[in-house]
Amino acid sequence: MKRVTITFCLLVLCVPHLFGGVITGSVSDRKTGRPVPYATVRVEGTGRSMLANEHGLYRLRLDPGRWQLRFSHVAYYSERIDLLSGDTAMTLDVALQPAMIEVSGARVYERAYDPAQQIIIQAIARKQEILSQLARYRFDAYTKLMVCDTAKDDSSSVAIITETQLECFWEQPDRYKELITARHQTSNLEADQNLVTIGQILDFNRNRLDLGPYSIVSPTAEDALDHYNYYLLDTVFYDHRPVFRLEIEPKNSTAPLFVGTIDIADSSYAVVGVEVGFSEGIETPFFENFLYRLRYDQFDNEYWMPIEIGFAGILNLPVPGLPVYSIDYVAALYDYSFEVEHAPGTFDYVLEVAEEADEVDSVAWYAAQMIPLTPIEKRGYFRIDSLENAPRPFYKRALGGLARVMMTLTDPDFFHFNRVEGAYLGYGARRYHLLPRTDLRMKAGYAFDRKRWQHEHGITCRLWNARRLDLEWRYRNDIVHRPTLISPPNYNPTLLALADKTDPFDYYLEKGFRVSVGADLLKRVRANVGYRDFTQRSEVNHTEYSFFRESKMHRANPAIVDGKLRSLTASLAYDSRPLMKLKGREDTMDVFPFVRFETSVETASPDLINNDFHFTRYHTRLRYSGRSVLPGATELMVYGGASDRTLPPQEYFTVDYADDVLGYTLAFKTLGESNFAGNRAAAVYLSHNFGTWPFRKSGLPLITKIPFSLSLHGGAFWTDFTGHPKQPGDDRVRTAPKAYREIGFALGRIPPMFFRVYFTWQLSDYGTRDFTVLLGTAF
Repeated sequence: MKRVTITFCLLVLCVPHLFGGVITGSVSDRKTGRPVPYATVRVEGTGRSMLANEHGLYRLRLDPGRWQLRFSHVAYYSERIDLLSGDTAMTLDVALQPAMIEVSGARVYERAYDPAQQIIIQAIARKQEILSQLARYRFDAYTKLMVCDTAKDDSSSVAIITETQLECFWEQPDRYKELITARHQTSNLEADQNLVTIGQILDFNRNRLDLGPYSIVSPTAEDALDHYNYYLLDTVFYDHRPVFRLEIEPKNSTAPLFVGTIDIADSSYAVVGVEVGFSEGIETPFFENFLYRLRYDQFDNEYWMPIEIGFAGILNLPVPGLPVYSIDYVAALYDYSFEVEHAPGTFDYVLEVAEEADEVDSVAWYAAQMIPLTPIEKRGYFRIDSLENAPRPFYKRALGGLARVMMTLTDPDFFHFNRVEGAYLGYGARRYHLLPRTDLRMKAGYAFDRKRWQHEHGITCRLWNARRLDLEWRYRNDIVHRPTLISPPNYNPTLLALADKTDPFDYYLEKGFRVSVGADLLKRVRANVGYRDFTQRSEVNHTEYSFFRESKMHRANPAIVDGKLRSLTASLAYDSRPLMKLKGREDTMDVFPFVRFETSVETASPDLINNDFHFTRYHTRLRYSGRSVLPGATELMVYGGASDRTLPPQEYFTVDYADDVLGYTLAFKTLGESNFAGNRAAAVYLSHNFGTWPFRKSGLPLITKIPFSLSLHGGAFWTDFTGHPKQPGDDRVRTAPKAYREIGFALGRIPPMFFRVYFTWQLSDYGTRDFTVLLGTAF
């Protein structure tokens, strides 16, 4: 005990020397005495800078020595103060002198030589020079996100706080990487849920800024004068430099454009500040009063770099009883280093969470907390943490238990239900890097109606990081489903199977193993070769249970050809989505736009190895989600499959009816509950969401105010075989049409509702439904 106490005392004595002295204080207006929110505090000669909080308070940790601090803010003269930092804390309050020159606003329309127009023309002319100044750089950053209940005005309003500390890297032409080195969050969030970062910084020197389905014209684009009017509002001084403040106004309020102000430096015509919202042409579901701000500072007397990013808005979800929340995000960017050589592999992942990100001690955390917490934020942290750790009343524990039960219904490793297995209860887990460069996968459980234990195990070894060369082995004795064209492989039909006996999958038993080797040939291009060795057997329905549809019978489970399958596989895939590495676990980031393409071949032959099957199977799939020549967002799926001879049913190309149309827009909506399968198949589906653009573009007084989004969808497929019967005892031979076609439209309303209604017509000679109306999600 004495040794522990002495060690603790030594640490207390050494901490100031390890981390230097702490400088705290406030930044205020010299005339009014009011706080100057988010003023910049910069340590000259180091590249380090930080932001005061919204109350003008700052905290800075300095190593012992002589330093010069510069306090600055747009519309104030900067202050430079020399100080001698020691090992103890000190207070330094600073008052800034306002420095604004009011000038009369000037509207800019078609006049070629208006002052505001001249300024923006100069900014456009200098843009290419500014963009080409840097080849690469790095910086550190700190982010803070706070979510508050707008109906309350004290610390009880705080619902969520997240903080992250990051290292960020950038390189021409547009390579970017963020590493979360440390993170804190209120205890009502799991650490894994805190992935708040900077994100790709909006560069207002570019011609177009891509935000989701919108490609927004930048205020400094080469064709900006075709889209915006400009007003010269005033001239302000930033760090003793004149800065022009221009108001930007869309010429067409229904076009996706910015609204707000942009600050342009007098001498270099660089963009040094932005505060904008969106025009009526940009729809932000559930999010109102959006405001984005970006501030720059000059480094090395040459580079204007972002030092503050922030956005705020109101989140209004259409859920009864759910409060209206305010969202406030701010990020401080500091410690820039220019023209640095990045280590090999830096940009392999666009986002990475360090293994020790959740284990940083408090002293190291506060040393890099660039924006001090406000008193309300501190009390909000304490209140939430106290409530989360306090004993809960019975009804809250019951509600929490019910929520956990509902969550398990979406985790098929823990619980799932289908007509073959019935109710399945088990456990599944993945362990990342339990052994060096090795991931383990384990799953086991019991199918109650089938009355059998099932299990699956796998191991993946990373052989070479540079190419992500992986060796994978997997063994299973489990019920699996046939491959489908529409429903994704990991789709879980449990809820609809229980409620309505609806399930697009057909099942069979598979026992054996597969081994494969995969590697990146190029960036985002991955090749895989493998060997499959399985005994496959038909399964029948084992239950007719349903919550609500006891009178309805489950769809028959079609038989397969039983036997021993030994096959060789090869595949090539391209995925434009960037990779993340979250404490050792790799994943893809959901982004817009994206392209996925894959092609594969599988061959089984008794001439190669003892085998009950003889076929070669090919398939190709393309999935695109992004922008097109039309306003809005486009989704496209193209599929083709073929074989050299008759396939066993478990290898058929199956166009399924995809009961997940509630959330999957690229699904055939008029198939009822029929699947179509064959030795060859081709399919295409296209959906385009215009949003409210068609109504706004009409110009008609009543039509322009229609609060609905409009989307069009349609698709076609072809197979060479038969459709599976819907009910047992249905012996009709259902020959698939040569070209099954459907087309339709959908109307959505967001907010206050987040649903879309699909109206679809079937255009073929054969089909289960000529017309259908479906309710789906509007995401």
